[in-house]
Amino acid sequence: MFHASEVFEFAQAIEANGRDFYQAMATSARQPEIQQLFARLAREEEQHILDFTQLAQRATPYDPPESYPGEYEEYMQALVDNSVFPRDLDVKALVREITTDKEALDLAIRFEKDGLLFFSGLKNLVSTVETHLLDDLLRQERRHLCELHSALQGV
Repeated sequence: MFHASEVFEFAQAIEANGRDFYQAMATSARQPEIQQLFARLAREEEQHILDFTQLAQRATPYDPPESYPGEYEEYMQALVDNSVFPRDLDVKALVREITTDKEALDLAIRFEKDGLLFFSGLKNLVSTVETHLLDDLLRQERRHLCELHSALQGV
């Protein structure tokens, strides 16, 4: 069984991997503006970890509507299994493979897209009273995606 608590744990792991990735890229990026962007994103991912911790503590159980039993569990498991930053990611090894700011930005964009998909799905596992908390996080993730895309255009 795939429980909401596991989803929140994975959300925290996604954000922790993102934070670690952004911290590492902030020190290895070549362009100062890219370094600053990655450093700020790392700080924001740290805040997201805290946000998900609080959300997990406050969330009330909710069963999303399904077309068939287990549908939502399968969907969330597929998102977990196919994430750019899986739970057991070796961020240091990944960073060693990145040789340009463009590669780092491309990967960061994929990471943010995966996060948006996952966190959108997470909205269906909390009560409608609590979705505003996820809406705020989704807005921040969309902003991250836009900022990364803009930075990529300048590389």
